[in-house]
Amino acid sequence: MKGKTGQAVIEFALVLPFLLLLILNLVNFGALLYACLTVANAARAGAQYMVLAGASLGAPAPPTAAQVASVVTQDVSSLPNQASLQVKVCTNNNGTVGCSGSGGGAPLTDPEPTHYVVGTVDVTYTYQPLLGAWRFPNLGIYLTIPPSTIHRRAAMRMLQ
Repeated sequence: MKGKTGQAVIEFALVLPFLLLLILNLVNFGALLYACLTVANAARAGAQYMVLAGASLGAPAPPTAAQVASVVTQDVSSLPNQASLQVKVCTNNNGTVGCSGSGGGAPLTDPEPTHYVVGTVDVTYTYQPLLGAWRFPNLGIYLTIPPSTIHRRAAMRMLQ
């Protein structure tokens, strides 16, 4: 009995770093999932705003790319690291491509270009972990989730 009095304390001391690392990564994974969902919803909201503005008779004129980017920026305002946000708004009208902003890929083509205008909203965001610990980026070693680039594209067709 006398030799086993500190066994629980030593076991706790050995397990505690792993438990803290698990909790740290759970918080960071939850924040990464939230950032992915927020970026996807912002891209979708921007595309819907672009498409629905001129969808009915007497509706206001379709918004400019700056207005669409403003809607996307407002949707992701709850995320940290706002400086990394890039919004690219493109339209393809019968082969005439117009893009504004940076980030994202090439504009989409439409199989029925005479009937529709394809509008795409690309949102690119760099996720930085909320809680970082023991990072060695030059070696590529992270004990928590590393910084990640999240990119989402929403594409919709508009009537001409």
